[in-house]
Amino acid sequence: MTDPVTTLIVLFYGDVPAVSEIDALLADHGTVTAALLARTDTSSARAAMWTRDPLQRLPSGRLALQLDDNADDGTWLQALTRAYDGVTYACRAHTPLALPMAIGEVFDGTLQLCCFHRRSGLTDDQLSQFWLAEHTEVAVTTQNTLGYRQNWVVSGGEPRFDGIVEEYFPPEASESMNAFFADGQDEALMWAHVQRLTASSERFLDLDRTEVIHLTDTRIR
Repeated sequence: MTDPVTTLIVLFYGDVPAVSEIDALLADHGTVTAALLARTDTSSARAAMWTRDPLQRLPSGRLALQLDDNADDGTWLQALTRAYDGVTYACRAHTPLALPMAIGEVFDGTLQLCCFHRRSGLTDDQLSQFWLAEHTEVAVTTQNTLGYRQNWVVSGGEPRFDGIVEEYFPPEASESMNAFFADGQDEALMWAHVQRLTASSERFLDLDRTEVIHLTDTRIR
């Protein structure tokens, strides 16, 4: 398991702020070492087949801030979140599979954002074991995942989540189960991957309270 870093995740439920507005805000906060802004667009809309919305509360965008200050709770983001119907989540992030992106780069595939509640009755230790320790290998080997980051939510507003998962997929995975779950056109391998991923996910995810949407991501710092 990777050592966690502090991250702030802002989910926007209205319009998404412009990069220039976020840059101006970040200019006063040197503790932010990386910033990524994702939003829905025509490219991410191609991946609509993967959307899950049981809470009827899908975000329209996501701002991810990596920090070098473990004490930062994101209160300085309040004006931004109010202006754009946003919710801030302070997280401990693990990155088992990093996706290098240069500042200004737009990822040409999609970011799958999964915001989940744990299964009822799971302790923190059980969630850590099932999700961070055991599910990680399953997720990166059963899917064509190019980048994988697990954000354990420490605090946040409504809707409340236990975890926010960020996974990066190639463009062809937007509309193809084979491209999403298996290399090439191996149908048997694809379904084996689906079954293994589902069985692992159901150990800790409450699927009735898990939101999934694909977005287009850009590194802005």
